[in-house]
Formats: sequence, C-alpha cells, structure tokens
Amino acid sequence: MSESGTLSTLIEEANFKLRWFDLGRRLQSVPKSTAEAFEAGQKPWPHPYLRQAWTGLLLQPAEGGEPAVWFLRFPLDEQGKLQLQARDGLLRALAQELQQGPATESALQLDHLLQQSGLIYTPSTERQAAFHAHTGLLLKRPASTHYEAVLNYFRAPQESRWDNLALQGIADLTARWESEKALLLRQIAQVAAPVFINLCQCLENEPTNHQLVEAITARAGTTLAGDSPDYGVIAATIRGISYSPAKGLRQAFLQQLLLSPATAQSTELLTAIGSRCALDLEDRKLAKLWLNALARTRNQDTFNLLLSDLMFIPQIRASLLEALRDPQREEVLARAFGTFLHGPRPIH
Repeated sequence: MSESGTLSTLIEEANFKLRWFDLGRRLQSVPKSTAEAFEAGQKPWPHPYLRQAWTGLLLQPAEGGEPAVWFLRFPLDEQGKLQLQARDGLLRALAQELQQGPATESALQLDHLLQQSGLIYTPSTERQAAFHAHTGLLLKRPASTHYEAVLNYFRAPQESRWDNLALQGIADLTARWESEKALLLRQIAQVAAPVFINLCQCLENEPTNHQLVEAITARAGTTLAGDSPDYGVIAATIRGISYSPAKGLRQAFLQQLLLSPATAQSTELLTAIGSRCALDLEDRKLAKLWLNALARTRNQDTFNLLLSDLMFIPQIRASLLEALRDPQREEVLARAFGTFLHGPRPIH
C-alpha cells in the first residue's frame, strides 16, 4: 500500500486519473485538493449529509479504455472528518488487487472487493442519471440516445406523449440547461406534471439563473392556486431551485410556503426544504418558521432525523439553536426539541 495511505494516491499509482464528486444533497464536483485533505484526515468533508460523505469516483485509465465509477459513502466523525478505520481495510485489499495487472484489467476485478467493503451504495435513479449526464459532458461524449426524444417532447409537449420519456434524457437536458434555456423557459409551464417533477429532480444539481427560478416557481404557483394542489409538484419545485444563486427569489418562495397554513403542514415539503435548501436556514426567520412548522407536524422521527443532520452543518447551527433556545418559542417546538435531546418521557 502507498505510504500516503490515501485512496486517491493508490488509484493514481495504479495509473488512473481520478475525479471526486459529492452526491449527498446534490451532485457537485469536489476539488482534488479538498478530497486529498479529507482523505488525510486534515479537513472535514465539505458537503456532509446524514453524517456521511456520499461520493462518486470517476476513474479514467491513463492508457485508455472505459472509465470505472465507484459510489462510496464514508462515515464521518463529530467534526465531519473521515473515520479512517472505515477506509483502511478497503485500502489494503485494493492495493493488493490493483498491483495484479494493467489498470484496464484491474478495474473489472474490483467490484467484489467494493461490495465486501460495506462502503458501496446505490444512488437514487435521478442522481445516477445526473451523474452520467455530467460525466458524459466532462468526457466530451454525446448525450444518451434518449436525449432527442426529450427535446422533441419539449418542443411540442401538448402534441407528444410523455410517458415513454427516459429519465436519462431529462438529465441530459438539465445538464445542458444553459444552451437550452430558451426552450425550458418557453415550455416549462406546459409539460406534464411527472415530466416537471423529473426535470426539477435533475435541476437540483444545476446553478440555474433567476429566469428559470421564476418560471419554475410560477408553475408551482399555478399548482397551489388549484382546488387540490399536487404537493409532489411543490416539493419538486423546492428541489429544482435549491442550487440556484437566485437566493432572494428562492427564500421568498420558501417563506411563502412556510407562512401558508396548508403547505406548512406538509411533511414532504418540510423535508424537501431541510434536505435540499439547508443553507437557506442560515436565515434566522426562515429557520424559526421551518422549525415551528416541522414541530407542528408532530412527526418526531422526521424532526429528529432532519435536526440531527442539520446540526452537523456549521453554517446553520447557530440559527437553529437560536430558534430552539428562544424563551418565546412555541410549546410544540419546545416539546419536540426536548424529546430530541432526552427521548420520550416515560409513561407511568
């Protein structure tokens, strides 16, 4: 095993070019220096989710051939740093395997080792589609064979069927949102709800501009104005605008949802906010509204899961604690926080 004891060095010594991605809250590239500092135990993982680092590793053989993809999740300690013991056994096994032959052959022999490591995971289907779309662009490969059908549907959504569109084609479109922005802006209000939901699930990985955010939230507004709003569409909207730099537009939309008695009761919407718009809760007003709404659902398991995840993020811990410790906080929030800290009261 390499003296450095890191996965990156081991893979590069085996003649692969390695790229790191985070797939936790969304798909995003992780700089090489950041990944190396994390592996060395020097810095925390920049995007913790459920107290783990959910990674995607793209391994390109330097001598040519098909790249390999590993999806590995690493447990984090209290500081968000790598738990080194969780990785060391895998390193030793990989070091032995990678030294057996050429990189193109070794890559085909590693699946069994990865399955045994306990670190491998399977991303959601929309995350896998987004990953393949983005890495395809990175490797300068054409879009999937499903892309043209998606483009044809978006050009005339009222004249085309949507139920045979592949998620991969939608992911290819969102990865190219800048070049296809005019098409998206023109048709986003017309596409079928299932297509809109898949589109937003993939757009959560994209730093979309204010025009697209306005179009997406306008579609959500139309849905909310109906007699029976589809909360799946609203939750997808939250995801679709979550990575946009149009922070003001997004936070205004979130505040509108949290101030509405109807939408503020939806666990689905509150979970979407907590899992995808986590950094928006740095805003103290939003944090207070969100925590109160979450406590009012009286779903203690969801409250515990989301709060334990978010308290792990330094940027928003202060705003959450301020709302949780406020002497004027709602009684339902006080009870939920007390149960989070101490467990349920015994029944006599």
